[in-house]
Amino acid sequence: MNDACLRRIQTLRLLPKAPARISVTRIHEALVGQGFDIDKRSIQRDLNTLSTLFAIESDGNKDIPGWYWKKDAEKLELPEMEPAVALSFKMVKGFLERFMPPSTLADLREYFQHADQVLNNLPENHLADWSDKVALLSRSQPLLSPVIADDVLNQVYTALLTDKQLIGQYQPRHEADAKSYTLNPLGLVVLDKMIYLLATVKDYRDVRQFALHRFHQAEVSKETAVPVYNFNLQRYIQQGKFEYLVGSEQFIKLKLAISETMAFHLTESPLSDNQTIKFDKPTERLILRAEVKNTQQLRWWLMSFGAEVEVLAPKALRHNFTELSQKLAGIYGASNDSDGTASEL
Repeated sequence: MNDACLRRIQTLRLLPKAPARISVTRIHEALVGQGFDIDKRSIQRDLNTLSTLFAIESDGNKDIPGWYWKKDAEKLELPEMEPAVALSFKMVKGFLERFMPPSTLADLREYFQHADQVLNNLPENHLADWSDKVALLSRSQPLLSPVIADDVLNQVYTALLTDKQLIGQYQPRHEADAKSYTLNPLGLVVLDKMIYLLATVKDYRDVRQFALHRFHQAEVSKETAVPVYNFNLQRYIQQGKFEYLVGSEQFIKLKLAISETMAFHLTESPLSDNQTIKFDKPTERLILRAEVKNTQQLRWWLMSFGAEVEVLAPKALRHNFTELSQKLAGIYGASNDSDGTASEL
């Protein structure tokens, strides 16, 4: 379908049924918003042409004419996908392929293909190359996604969708052999490059996390999954179950001495709503204070800044970093020759 044809279809979509009406100016604004490059005069010509083919008309107002469908006009189905919708399908396709059920993706495949056709046939439409102008990146170290068997993925999704038990051969993280599990699926969580199944085992009530790539086999059972009373996925996440809480305190009052570069970064993207960064005259250092969750992620994040940050409080966290620094000094000090290169192992 060429650009002009699709533009006229979109124009018909915009027209209300009498007694409501819409001006050419409003139609022009809407079409431009959808990515069409067109002027008002061309829209007026389109409307005049369309009025000879469809039950649409103008109210005859010479100053600001309004266009509309006639009251007795039959409902016209216009299933053509809008360019903006086509763009949305194109941009989310890669993300959806990571965690949507294969059966659902199969149902969406024709929409993805149609979206590509709509955009490819619109060389004059500014939306056509929008996905080539937008990128989503992460500052974290990029890692390759673990391989998940297609049949495992399909069985897991099917069990979750149909509320059936899942029987799987699963490789626990710190064990040599895979084990057989009968699971009651509760939800899925996508974390970075990993997909986790939340489930209970047999009749136990504790919710556990299973990384999908560690399943060797999986099969949907005929048995109905045993539900967990009052389980809520969002509440489970908000409780910090994927943040690896450390110790008994969920929140800690963090105090750091930070570099100017780090201060600039954290001024733009604060650690918390109550974060403060102030210059301490006696020590001539920038001091950050914030109340944050006491998690392993926090420790990994602090380590990523190296010597640009010093943990001042709480004492337990500072002690952790003191021990870590001593271990690192021992490792690098013991393994280096006099010329600064690592000794051969």
